[in-house]
Amino acid sequence: MTALAYLQKAFLLSKKANSKDIRPNPFVGAIIVDEMGEIIGEGYHKKLGEPHAEVFAIQQALENHKDLSTCTLYVTLEPCSHFGKTPPCSDLIILHKLKKVVIGALDPNPKVSGAKILAEAGIEVEVVHMPELQKLNQVFNINQKFKRPRYILKTATTINGSIADRNGNSKWISNEKSRQYVHATLRNQVDAILTSAKTVLQDNAKLNIRMEGAQEKEQNVIILDKNLSILNNKKLELLYKRSNTKIYLVTHLDYQGPLEEFIEVIQVPLIDDQLSLDELNKQLLQKNICEVLIEGGGKLNASFISKNLVDEMNIFIAPKLLTDPSSINAFSSGIFQEIGEKQHFQLLELIQFDSDVLLRYDVLH
Repeated sequence: MTALAYLQKAFLLSKKANSKDIRPNPFVGAIIVDEMGEIIGEGYHKKLGEPHAEVFAIQQALENHKDLSTCTLYVTLEPCSHFGKTPPCSDLIILHKLKKVVIGALDPNPKVSGAKILAEAGIEVEVVHMPELQKLNQVFNINQKFKRPRYILKTATTINGSIADRNGNSKWISNEKSRQYVHATLRNQVDAILTSAKTVLQDNAKLNIRMEGAQEKEQNVIILDKNLSILNNKKLELLYKRSNTKIYLVTHLDYQGPLEEFIEVIQVPLIDDQLSLDELNKQLLQKNICEVLIEGGGKLNASFISKNLVDEMNIFIAPKLLTDPSSINAFSSGIFQEIGEKQHFQLLELIQFDSDVLLRYDVLH
């Protein structure tokens, strides 16, 4: 088998993990092969705080092979070289004197220099870049590279880009199948849904996960609420008693009053009369919120796009028209923009839900 073939096996192992069990860590799979090309150990990172993939692979290999000095380790991500919740994997690899390490992707974390440390210890190191590994670990890579969560923006529009009429009414632009996809796929994969207080007050939505044939499921909600207006509206649907999720109210105010145990205030400074999204990003990562779905109005959408914070867009287009020029557009900053200032997106996928169409875009940073 080729190095790429062994890495493919390690890649399939890594995908066995549940992303929410390992966050903020990446998906990692590892395989140890002896000098005859036989796989003698394998493993993947299963849960935050538990052993890494390399540890499982080495432990399994040692059950029948006490000497690993003629063996090769194939691992999907550069072995860690620093102490976190577990000891450095590079130390363990050096301890057992593996002959060679083949790496599928380098770690974007600047603290990691496993490849260099292994090479300095006399271990042969080869890097075989695999694009599918970049895609699998896109949340981790964005967290490390940009020091913020990965943001997915979702909106449902008419053919001409309206998300609501002039009074803010938007139920329902998209059809039932489109809405099921939002719940089962988009809301279910992220760590939280982000919206504005204006949208919550307008729609009175629960912002949870509702899938056909299943019980309603809680989801964390982040609300940009400069003046903490949500606290004055106790009958909102999303203020149901929660057992394992929170509502984060983002404000510039230093609020010291009583709160329900499932409500937490995140204080950030105001910059040009807007809540600081840079500070919010830092605090969200500290709370292990690594991937966020944006479900807001035109101004919120435009704000995140203009600050280059959106990584993926999901635009549902329904076969409807709102010709009123005062209807609400999916992206409306109110700032004059020339055609030369356009932003670029790459179409990832087109999915049809009966008469609705979903366009999935990668945002090019």
